[in-house]
Amino acid sequence: MFGYVRADKPEMRIREYEYYRSVYCGLCRSMGKCGGQCSRLTLSYDFAFLALVRMAVAGEKPEFKARRCIAHPIKKRTMAEISPSLEYSASASVLLSYHKIKDDISDERGGKRFLARFLKPFFGGMRRKSAKKYRELSGEIERLLGELSEIEKDEGCVSIDRPAEIFGKLLSRIMSHGLEGSGEKIAEKIGYHVGKWIYIIDAADDYPDDVKRSRYNPIACVYGKDGLDEAEAEGLKTALVHELMEAEKGFDLIDYPTVDMKEVISNIIYLGMPSVAKETIKKTLRKDIQDEGSV
Repeated sequence: MFGYVRADKPEMRIREYEYYRSVYCGLCRSMGKCGGQCSRLTLSYDFAFLALVRMAVAGEKPEFKARRCIAHPIKKRTMAEISPSLEYSASASVLLSYHKIKDDISDERGGKRFLARFLKPFFGGMRRKSAKKYRELSGEIERLLGELSEIEKDEGCVSIDRPAEIFGKLLSRIMSHGLEGSGEKIAEKIGYHVGKWIYIIDAADDYPDDVKRSRYNPIACVYGKDGLDEAEAEGLKTALVHELMEAEKGFDLIDYPTVDMKEVISNIIYLGMPSVAKETIKKTLRKDIQDEGSV
């Protein structure tokens, strides 16, 4: 994922922030154990969110322990101990990161492309390891990303919802894989709508650069390359709010194993993600509207 699903840290209480950071550090450690040290380079709060949702839906209460790490070798930091949800999230991160690296080799230039070429052999091995453990999931990721690629190559596609729906299905599969019963249904719903939200936000974030480089962007396909007016930007914000509201219905069905877990996830979904959306949508506005400071 892309770094958009994050908490509003200033609004967190100290104990909630410590909980959030401990899960993030635990995921980092899990990635090192499950995928290799290079996999830590792709660590993001998006996958910490995935781990938290998996824990919440599965009723998994994390255990914490003070440990040292490569990034903080002197002072110990509290980390969530490696668990089924963290191990799974680490493997899912490797599977998606490998495909992101392949895309960067095709689409990027300069330093980003060089870094992607450098990392690909390392992630190729890690990806094979994760794919062996989660063969069905790996196949689904491959298939859905293939569908998404075909749509993005279709110059006649003038829809934001169509590619967003495929990415929503992708995240739905990742969120729910291996779960059963009501937990699986809840994770599917959350993953689907959060996935659509991520795709739209990523398109909005990339909009100026994609237009400059003449690359595919669904927002440019629908609204043109000169930027959005205020009404069009409001329409985009409404679509994002709708996806979050639908995801919230899934969160309301979770029987959270800890209060802190519920508070952290609530902060992300009710404060962090809307804040990210507000700032990102500004990038899609016409230059004259940005200069005026509107929206």
